[in-house]
Amino acid sequence: MSKAYILINLGAPKEASAAQARVFLREFLSDRHVLNISAALRMPLAMFISRRRAAAYAKNIAKISPGGEHPLIKYTKSLARKISAMSGVPTYPAFRYGEQSIKEAVSTARLCGADEFRFVPMYPQCALSTTISAKREASKTLRPSEKFLFLHSYHDNPDYISALFDSAKPALENCGCAIASFHSIPLKDAAQTAYESQCLTTLSLLRKLAGETKLHLAWQSKMGRGKWLEPSVVDTARNLARNSRKKLAVLCPGFSCDCTETILEIGEDLRRIFLDEGGEIFQTVPCLNDSDIHAAMFCKLFESLK
Repeated sequence: MSKAYILINLGAPKEASAAQARVFLREFLSDRHVLNISAALRMPLAMFISRRRAAAYAKNIAKISPGGEHPLIKYTKSLARKISAMSGVPTYPAFRYGEQSIKEAVSTARLCGADEFRFVPMYPQCALSTTISAKREASKTLRPSEKFLFLHSYHDNPDYISALFDSAKPALENCGCAIASFHSIPLKDAAQTAYESQCLTTLSLLRKLAGETKLHLAWQSKMGRGKWLEPSVVDTARNLARNSRKKLAVLCPGFSCDCTETILEIGEDLRRIFLDEGGEIFQTVPCLNDSDIHAAMFCKLFESLK
């Protein structure tokens, strides 16, 4: 059989315009794994939210995309090229929403002769709105004669943990206190997967390497009024500053590539909150992005699929 590697990430609007942001948000929010409610409510709500948030979302994308390409798209494409060069196996970037879809990636690989498809979503921990949604979409593309291999998580993979810690080590040593911020999800969704426990496992493994550095758990990016995983990263950082913690590092172990959630929500908004509350030094740890060590890790993950 001829192999193809499919590297899956979330995706981003085609360009930083309100019109394209609205299209992207509508597709994203129409996914039943993202808005886990009945279709009769989900579709009109997706339309409403996408119209309401499009302009602000486009503005944020423009802020983090100085070269015109969203960093998540740029890093995923770069990683796919590196993985292909390192492994010798054709590797295709694919995005759950927006352009260069999973279906398009599979079709391209199939035209090049592939009949064994190995999928690795760039989500270390498995959640309904990320990994499960990606798997459902990937499953639609496969034919009976083809081989389908899919990685559900790599939350405790030694190479992932080691790469995370090595990237965070200088900031941890400088600050002596850090927050590991994971993307929050609704409690009703958390009950359907191992996402929360996988995040806790990742944190536990990082704590073993961090030694005496205090590493706090927090959750970010809550949407709406429902009950989500807590405590929030905002409350955690604010409380640390109010309790005389002057230095703080923040890493985001659930994000493989930097995006609005890491660059703006953490790097700008949380930084301002911590400093306004009396903190003096705030360091963000960049995601692993398209680093060589990240690409090498994904090569091993693809090859481990049997």
